[in-house]
Amino acid sequence: MTIDEKPRLCGGTFFVLLLQALKNRKGAREHYKGDRDGLSDPEVLIGLIKVINPDYEPPRLDRIKTKTNDFKACKLSKGEYLPFGNTPEVEAFDERIRTDYRSALISMTAFVDEFLDLGESVQKDVRLVKALIELVQRDVSIAPDEEFFICEDGGQIKKAALGGLTKVCYPAFLLGIWHYVVVHRKDNSVGKATYDEWCPENGGGPRNYSARMGKSITADIRTYMPELKEADTKPEDEPASEGRPDNEASESEQKADNQSAAFTQQVINNPLFIQQNGDSNTILPNYGTVNLTIGGKKGAADE
Repeated sequence: MTIDEKPRLCGGTFFVLLLQALKNRKGAREHYKGDRDGLSDPEVLIGLIKVINPDYEPPRLDRIKTKTNDFKACKLSKGEYLPFGNTPEVEAFDERIRTDYRSALISMTAFVDEFLDLGESVQKDVRLVKALIELVQRDVSIAPDEEFFICEDGGQIKKAALGGLTKVCYPAFLLGIWHYVVVHRKDNSVGKATYDEWCPENGGGPRNYSARMGKSITADIRTYMPELKEADTKPEDEPASEGRPDNEASESEQKADNQSAAFTQQVINNPLFIQQNGDSNTILPNYGTVNLTIGGKKGAADE
């Protein structure tokens, strides 16, 4: 084993460190009752894939579970359900980072809100940022002038400048590292030796993370979340219609139309007619029935 083999930044090692920053998971009792917390490894990986491709349609969790474990252990780089490598999804993601960074940042911000712990007591966010900075700094396969899209405005910072960071936009930082991994570290197996060291064999049981990445960075680093406008995080409302089609009307308008179109029929029994001709009046009694239609057709008299 040469000195260049570890540590290495790749999809698996990034994923291992990210999992240390998750929100607190439900206890065994809740899991026994069937309650899910949405924080299983496959669900987190699906969330990361949706940052790459927001239209990703995930499979059932049982179908992606084994592939998730192999990806985390740096045994698998791509494959069914994992759109990594030289794929249209990765190409489109790279293009979006370079030309529409804001939309990519919105996706990663949503991922952080859903999965990661932002509490101030343990400061898992700061721990993750420091761990990733140390990993990048110690990875000798990454040149000092390699750049990462880790600024909130989409700007890049070189590897050599990472040690001077004191204030970090948390989702932007993660987005920039994840973009570098997806685009420039398509061979996930380069991190196998790093994973084996971080997560040693456990007699067939779960291989827990036991490394202390980030502890060598003693400088104070403050993280913050971007201030996204409401329009950035919610779908735009449908534009208001400037006018209604001819066949659509408001309830009040329809009610008024119905009232004007209706007619009233009045029945008068034994009406009395008064006829005036010149100076004399004539009274004509009528013992029939007169029907008067008001508001519709004119009424007619039945003699």
